Amino acid sequence: MRTMIVCALAVLAYASPSIVAAQNKPAVTASGDAIQVTISKQSAATTPYVLAPQEFSSYAQPYLLETGMVLSFEQRARHYYARLRNEARVEIFPLAEGVFASVNGTQFVFRDEGDSIAISHLERLPFAAVQGLAPGRLYLAAR
Repeated sequence: MRTMIVCALAVLAYASPSIVAAQNKPAVTASGDAIQVTISKQSAATTPYVLAPQEFSSYAQPYLLETGMVLSFEQRARHYYARLRNEARVEIFPLAEGVFASVNGTQFVFRDEGDSIAISHLERLPFAAVQGLAPGRLYLAAR
């Protein structure tokens, strides 16, 4: 059984070709005006993606979203978090190189060695309610 995460076409610009070809990576396909990222539950359950020791350091930076919000990422041991200013941090989980997701379905796709990021379903994070984020919108950010 497969889980499909559908993002807006803009994510296609952020999806690295290496995501499609590499082992333990989600399959990325374009269809019409949407992109689909397919992740095998069986593959993820038996061989979850494990980051290299310094891999997250290129993402552990503050990112300025187009809304003016600043979203930062941090690592504590082998746990990864997203945080908006002084709000509570939210744990995110690695799916593939440069691809993370929260339990609520927010997806973070880092591109250009962490210089930019596309975020889908940002409104699902706990701190999003006070920010008035639009549901289903794709947010772009850069350092």
